[in-house]
Amino acid sequence: MTGSTAPRTARPARLSKIAALTLWLALGACAKKSPKPIHTEPWLAHPPASALAGIDAALPTTRYVLAAPSLIRFELSAKRGKVQGRITKLSGELTVVLGALAQSRGQLRVDLSSIALDDEDANGATWLARVQTALGGGDAGAAPNATFDLTGFDDVSPEALEPARVADGGGPPRKARGTAVGNLLLNGFRVQKREPLEVEFGFGSDRAVPASLTIRSRAPLFVSLETHELHLHEPSENRERRRNRAALAPHDVRVTLELHAIKE
Repeated sequence: MTGSTAPRTARPARLSKIAALTLWLALGACAKKSPKPIHTEPWLAHPPASALAGIDAALPTTRYVLAAPSLIRFELSAKRGKVQGRITKLSGELTVVLGALAQSRGQLRVDLSSIALDDEDANGATWLARVQTALGGGDAGAAPNATFDLTGFDDVSPEALEPARVADGGGPPRKARGTAVGNLLLNGFRVQKREPLEVEFGFGSDRAVPASLTIRSRAPLFVSLETHELHLHEPSENRERRRNRAALAPHDVRVTLELHAIKE
């Protein structure tokens, strides 16, 4: 009888040790640090989505193209004061869904070789030369450019544009407000941006479809030079001078839009 009871008491003891070892290993695994998330911003450039993505095919759309005098204005704080200027070579198109403005899509293309300063003083000229050097780091002979792919609108008011009445001919212009959401591609990096806009609709003989659009910023769009790896230094500068200059260099450019588009 005594010989038969010893194995029965030893087996539970072994099971208890195995269970304890398993629990210890599980706790040890949980205690390990989780891997750091992969750095994904700024995103390297990739082919943009179609401008028509997200548009309800059942709704009628109207296509507009950018025209003169569209321009972008910019401002930044440099070492010796503010630098202000404009960019005048713009192109692009906008597909507007008048019955659901939030579904409108489009693309803005900016020729950065058309940067001009309001005041051509020595400080501004030096800054402009450095910008042109920074933007010239791509393919030889290629004009520097930037694009903004419009992927949607948030907080649109009104949600739809009703046809104009004949009595509105001499009244105030029709307007809508919203926040444009899209991807800014600059210097090889694509970053998501949000820009509050106001759109003014101009009507001609056709009271159902606007003949023109005027799009203006309601607040500046901030573009980070660091995010897009635009370093405003001379190529011949050593590392220490570059570090000192970076501490004083502007980091953000404030951008405002005034775009004019006509019905295609």
